Amino acid sequence: MVFILKPVKMKHTILFFSLIPFLFACKSTHFTPKDYKGDQIIAGTSGGVTGMMKEYVILGNGQLYMSNGLKGEWKEHNRLKRSEVKKLFSRAAGLGLANMKFRHPGNMTYYLIVKQPPRSNEIKWGESGITPPDGITEFYNYLISLF
Repeated sequence: MVFILKPVKMKHTILFFSLIPFLFACKSTHFTPKDYKGDQIIAGTSGGVTGMMKEYVILGNGQLYMSNGLKGEWKEHNRLKRSEVKKLFSRAAGLGLANMKFRHPGNMTYYLIVKQPPRSNEIKWGESGITPPDGITEFYNYLISLF
């Protein structure tokens, strides 16, 4: 049995099959924190009795990643809207995180890292009796709440 398509159906069939590659090409590119070359904000904790480490990473493209432990296995979370990412980087700039010098680690250390290639800056706090500059703890807590 041979099927013969009418010219109108044939045009639709050809159009349909010619568009299939574009459906797969429209997928957004996914990165991991290790291979992403753009801006990043990283919040984390390390230390304590168990030597635990936990990191939260916000990539400039809106991807969110979290890692538990020293192995660095990344778990992807929901993506942020571009406008929200811009606000986060703007808030980090307003706090002066890109140039701030504050290194007071403790038994349980909290940290923020701002990566804006080729520059990167890290601040740490947790030392007993030392409080981080204004706005840092609130910004840290807000970043963690996104996950």
